[in-house]
Amino acid sequence: MYPQVKEAADFMRKHGLPFASIRAFASMMTEVVEGKEAYVPLDSCSPPHQGLLIDLINDSKAVEAFSQRGAGLLSKVIVIKLNGGRSTTMGGEVPKGILKAKNGFSYLDIIINQMEAIRRRRNIRIPLVLMNSFFTEALTGDLLRTRNTSVLTFEQNKVPRLEAETLFPLDTDTLEDWAPAGHGDVFLSLQLSGLLDRFLSEGYRWAFISNIDNLAACLEPWILGLIEDQSAEFLMEVTERTTADRKGGTLVLRDGRLFLLEIAQVAPQAQEAFMDLDLFPVFNTNNIWVDLGAVKKVLGADQLRLPVIQNRKTVMGHSVMQLETAMGAAISAFEKAIGLKVTRDRFFPTKTVEDLFVLQSDVCILDELFRLRKNPLRPTSLPLRPTMSFSYDFLRSPLNFPDRFEDPEAVSLVRARELHVEGQVFFERDVRVEGSVTVRGRSRNGVRIPRGTTLRDTIVTG
Repeated sequence: MYPQVKEAADFMRKHGLPFASIRAFASMMTEVVEGKEAYVPLDSCSPPHQGLLIDLINDSKAVEAFSQRGAGLLSKVIVIKLNGGRSTTMGGEVPKGILKAKNGFSYLDIIINQMEAIRRRRNIRIPLVLMNSFFTEALTGDLLRTRNTSVLTFEQNKVPRLEAETLFPLDTDTLEDWAPAGHGDVFLSLQLSGLLDRFLSEGYRWAFISNIDNLAACLEPWILGLIEDQSAEFLMEVTERTTADRKGGTLVLRDGRLFLLEIAQVAPQAQEAFMDLDLFPVFNTNNIWVDLGAVKKVLGADQLRLPVIQNRKTVMGHSVMQLETAMGAAISAFEKAIGLKVTRDRFFPTKTVEDLFVLQSDVCILDELFRLRKNPLRPTSLPLRPTMSFSYDFLRSPLNFPDRFEDPEAVSLVRARELHVEGQVFFERDVRVEGSVTVRGRSRNGVRIPRGTTLRDTIVTG
């Protein structure tokens, strides 16, 4: 065992982490220390053929048939939401799940309401499970205690952050020495929590897993019916790639199996080809469906070896490396795996403060079942979401919304194509943005957009 690996394993053992977690991390570290070639040759990959990538977007009859079949299977499925994030990509440092998302509700509020609506309509109690991280466990628990509902939780494994130069564990005697293991850890952590065996013993067959910030990822009976029809052990929802997400992970066929290819796995000189929308036309939404029995089998056979992602960042003045894995990469470990092409209405992630602003706006609505839907008033000539950019000196965190908006949800974007804001700008209530708009607050006093203003295809500078 390499000295860096041994020290990391000892560090984890000292802090009481389970043996299975230590072994998995030691295996990841060994790959990094040995400098294992992480690049996947593009000529070894091809687009999935029709039998492995199913497209029913324009086949309403098939969807209806699968819906009827799937409705009878809902009592056999659990829903898992990945709730480990701290909203750092939005400039925040609190669990994303407790941030206000829309109509005064947090992400967790909306997801809980979605599940309760399904339970009322179908008279089925489908378990809702959250995978928390050590960053989000306590604050999420505080929120859940205010709700009169049943939500199960388990905590994903934590792993040491490594000094980038030496690969020895960061040791500051603070929580910053640790990082969540990445959402690829969901399978092992579910097993270690005891919930995998519990759900199997209670007769549950499948899990639907998605990110907590993708409120469009709702339970769909027709997908469950399709899974049963195909005897699939693993289904990944993919959607059409656009220029905005050409760097996102794409689903390919490699060595006879479906494979999730991320841009970090592609040599720099081949990345332009990776981003070719004609060559690789779909990307991973991170909505996946898995057979729980197959998960237990794969884990028991030690076949879940996921590609290692090296995430570099600066923590407390230290240049560190975090080793992570991606949940979707598990598709290669399952013999009966398929991809499913879905429309964009099942993919509405909020990774940035601009994304959150769009989510809170009238671009989308919550229906009677608390499902996120496109506002029917948004013209079909416009893309699903407007293009947004906020400069750092305008808005850096959701916590700063009150400094820039009288009420962010009272700015209408339903007819907006683009909105770009820079500098010192303040929006009062009931402002409408239509077409392509740029606002630049360059003077000392900046720009104030008065209540009731309509900005249409214009540039405002002040």
